[in-house]
Amino acid sequence: MICKGSRFIILFAFILFKQICIAQNDTEFPEGFIMHAKLHNGMVTNFKTGADLYIGGIQIIPQFTLVNHKLRAGIIMGAFYTGKVIEGQFGLNTSVKIKTINAFVFGGAANINLSAEHLWCTGKQKLIGGGINADLLNKLVFGFSAHRDYEFKTWWLQMSIGIRISKKKKVIEKFNE
Repeated sequence: MICKGSRFIILFAFILFKQICIAQNDTEFPEGFIMHAKLHNGMVTNFKTGADLYIGGIQIIPQFTLVNHKLRAGIIMGAFYTGKVIEGQFGLNTSVKIKTINAFVFGGAANINLSAEHLWCTGKQKLIGGGINADLLNKLVFGFSAHRDYEFKTWWLQMSIGIRISKKKKVIEKFNE
């Protein structure tokens, strides 16, 4: 049997533990600039006739945080190989964080975000689409994307892996000044 004093201590410990978990800093989608390099591959298909074409490439994605811990926007520059031709691409990108995965009291370990993109390619392709990404430790990104080529009426389905290539901004803590 638990006495009233023990119940109070257990309740106090639970409330303190909960406050520590809630008060932790969100380390995902921090303020400032970030840049990733991504390798992607997949297929170009119309889901109807003919063989699907392989697509593979590399992208550089610099982004700037517009709303801390929620929204980033930037550009995409890259090259890809499909149909026995190497081509270039350029476009706009926006990412919205939908979930932070916490590592107990240490802050965010990962985030899940949705991206929306519009790309123009040197082979006259015009792509609009998006994807879902898992960003681990603000360093490694895994993703799946689908884009509609509204010029040639095809779909581009791709998986990607990326790495952060920009340096992290040093945080100067007030008690160290």
